[in-house]
Amino acid sequence: MDSATWFQLVILCFLGAVSPGPSLALVIGNTLTRGRGYGVATGLGHAVGIGWWAFLTALGIAELMMNQAGMLLAMQSFGAFLLGYIGFRTMSARDSFLAKGTNKQPTNSRFLFKAAGEGFLISLFNPKIALFFLAIFSHLVHSDANLAETGLMGIAAAAIDACWYVTVALTLTGSNLINILRYREPVIRKISGSILMLFAIYLLGVTIFGLL
Repeated sequence: MDSATWFQLVILCFLGAVSPGPSLALVIGNTLTRGRGYGVATGLGHAVGIGWWAFLTALGIAELMMNQAGMLLAMQSFGAFLLGYIGFRTMSARDSFLAKGTNKQPTNSRFLFKAAGEGFLISLFNPKIALFFLAIFSHLVHSDANLAETGLMGIAAAAIDACWYVTVALTLTGSNLINILRYREPVIRKISGSILMLFAIYLLGVTIFGLL
């Protein structure tokens, strides 16, 4: 791959990462309700999923997967229920990070692995992400790309995604901004949860419509 193609890849991955969607809503919701560590871990887990999709797309495996109607249906269904669960949890959280009025957050490995798992599963089972890689990212992949280039493409996509979502989590929990957000905790929590649940309903509706 030449430098121009790599530049295009970086720009596309960045635009894909910063575009609003369930992934951004998830990282924001998890950060504001469960703290900086949980938000950062969610973003890193999401980045691993993005890197996985990029790698599968470069190998041509993602296209084969998406051509299977049953697999696409399973992805949409699981993604919808996962978003709905996290959205409901966010809306109903009574002991959120903001509400506690403290900067102390749980940082044990089990807590952080759970956060990373949520981020990974959202990126893995969100059909919009899969379609993004198939429709746009795949055009940057050359048929003569070797395994090293394919791996680097996956790493680049994951690194860009990780940088964006970690930045979001760190910015939201910055000392100045967090004090402002804390006073609006109930509203922010309900808005974040509602957005996630709306995405869940949308995905579920698309799934049901596809069965008719």
